[in-house]
Amino acid sequence: MAKQHFIQIESKNALLELLKEGREFERIYLASTAYRDVKTKDIVELANKKNIPIIRVPRKTLTRRLKASASESVVGMMISQNYWSLDELLESIYSEQKIPFFIILDDVKYTQNIGAIMRSAFAVGVNGIITAPREVTLVNDETMRVSMGAAERIPIVEMSLFSAIKELQKNDIRVFAVHMDGETYFESNLTGPCAFVVGA
Repeated sequence: MAKQHFIQIESKNALLELLKEGREFERIYLASTAYRDVKTKDIVELANKKNIPIIRVPRKTLTRRLKASASESVVGMMISQNYWSLDELLESIYSEQKIPFFIILDDVKYTQNIGAIMRSAFAVGVNGIITAPREVTLVNDETMRVSMGAAERIPIVEMSLFSAIKELQKNDIRVFAVHMDGETYFESNLTGPCAFVVGA
């Protein structure tokens, strides 16, 4: 895993799930007037156990930090390390005796769409998302919110899509393009290692 950066987690649900999974957080901001509901109490308790600093700030200060919602009272700064090379990821998948199942994102631009794809992909057991190198990181606070945390749970590979497809085919992983005018999926044999190209 190569890149490390911070993602601002603004959803209590996502924050709580990621803490339970043992993800690393640099710090958590808590509004000084935060209502102590069960989720907030659980977040604070888990953060204390893991020695994650909790910084109490005025509600106005926290609201200025928010990008997706003006009403959240807890914000976590998570350390993301979710970027892999394709070789590393394949080695990890095979060592865990899993079947490779990839989504290849071809020029999918809107964050809402990317987050929704990630959420669905995680639900059906995708174990890697491949995308062309991007100026803006694929995993950010918006994709985390829309994907309900799935953006940090599915390994991401950034590489030329042409090179990725060649590498997948070398490893006997079949590549399918998702297209509105294509065959109906239940009429095709989609068993075994496979990858689906989604987008342009």
